[in-house]
Amino acid sequence: MPYTLEELKKNEFWQKLHEQDRVDYQNKLEQAETFRDISEIVDDAGNVVQVNKTSPIRNSVNTFLAFEDPDTGLNYERPDQYVSVNKKSYMYHGGEIRDKVLDREIKELI
Repeated sequence: MPYTLEELKKNEFWQKLHEQDRVDYQNKLEQAETFRDISEIVDDAGNVVQVNKTSPIRNSVNTFLAFEDPDTGLNYERPDQYVSVNKKSYMYHGGEIRDKVLDREIKELI
């Protein structure tokens, strides 16, 4: 039978396990923060990629690392935990040009 959260908080084994997980998670966050001051990264092809120093946290191969509060499960409210994306959409032509390029008539139904 599963334990309730209140029963788990009273369980000494669970408390030790939870604290160990918290310490491991904090160590991973600290290790990730060591790459914060890197200004350039060399990719697999040998190209040098310039990296913005301020945000977000990335690992040694420039992959974004998101961390959450172990107690609440919510993201940390820190500027290095957000990734801004420029949304770009293509503009398609309508009217005669579209009809000349795309054949939009239904030829047969299956």
